[in-house]
Formats: sequence, C-alpha cells, structure tokens
Amino acid sequence: MKAILITILFTALLITFSNQSYSQFAIGQKTGSLSIGFDGGGLTGTGAVPISAEFNFLSFEKNINAGVFVAYSSSTYAAYAYEWKYTDVIIAAQGNWHFLPGEKWDPFAGLSLGYDIRSHSGPTYSFYSPTSSGFFISVQGGVNYWFSPEWAIQGRLGYFPYFSVGVTHTFN
Repeated sequence: MKAILITILFTALLITFSNQSYSQFAIGQKTGSLSIGFDGGGLTGTGAVPISAEFNFLSFEKNINAGVFVAYSSSTYAAYAYEWKYTDVIIAAQGNWHFLPGEKWDPFAGLSLGYDIRSHSGPTYSFYSPTSSGFFISVQGGVNYWFSPEWAIQGRLGYFPYFSVGVTHTFN
C-alpha cells in the first residue's frame, strides 16, 4: 500500500510542476513503457503486484499505432497447513488510437489480442481447476502525460493489470 501511495504522489508532483509543453504522438514514432499495476487477473494474495511492459513499433494512418504488450503477476495464498501459488503471464498484440493528441496530454483507446498463461502449484481439488490459460481479446484505454520531449507518465486501464501507472519513452 505504501508503494502505491508513493507512486500516486510522485505522479501528481510531476504533473503539477511540469510547465513545459511538448508534442507527444507522431507518425512513425516508436514508444516503450514500463508500468506497475493495481489488481489484475483476480490475483490478490501476497505479492500480487502486476508489472507490465509494452513496445509500439508500427504506425498506421495518422493517430494509430500497434505493438506488443506483456504482463506478469504472481501471488501466494496460505490457509491452514496448505499454500497455493498462482502465476499469470500475458502476451498480446495491441493497437491504440490516439484520438485527441495535444501538447502534453495524449489519450488513447485500443484493442488487444493475446494469450493468458496461468499456472498453479499447491493442492488441487477435482471440482476446481485453477489453471485457465487461453486466448483473450480486450479493450484498453489510457493517457500519456508528456513532461519532456522523450518521457511521459502513463495511466492505463485494461484487462491485465486492470489499472497501471508507469513511464513511457520515445525512440526516434
């Protein structure tokens, strides 16, 4: 919880005290992001903090880009004399539409198609299968706030993690 509050406070300070203006999304621009998430895949036990990364390297039309997205989370549950460990890995192709790019704010919405790899260790019961890997399609949305020509803070909503905050970097 302390890490979440520090992340939110740091994000608010950067947004508040940044007074320069930069253009963010450009045709042919490549971006990469690293994020820490809050809640995802139903993993809520000890250690369930999703981390994610994305790399957008294809540009289509004026405001559309595409790339890859990966996320990881692992959690441990203990009850009585038993312990369960769940791991979730997401690998997806994504496309985002930057619908109102401005000087600092860059909101986007998009679709992802990927594979969710779930694993489990610990006792199992015949009536319940904790491993449910499979393909998925999801929507995501978010905003980049550009505080320098190459760096932005990103807030993102999507399938996994459900909410994340991170940094975005451009590669020209």
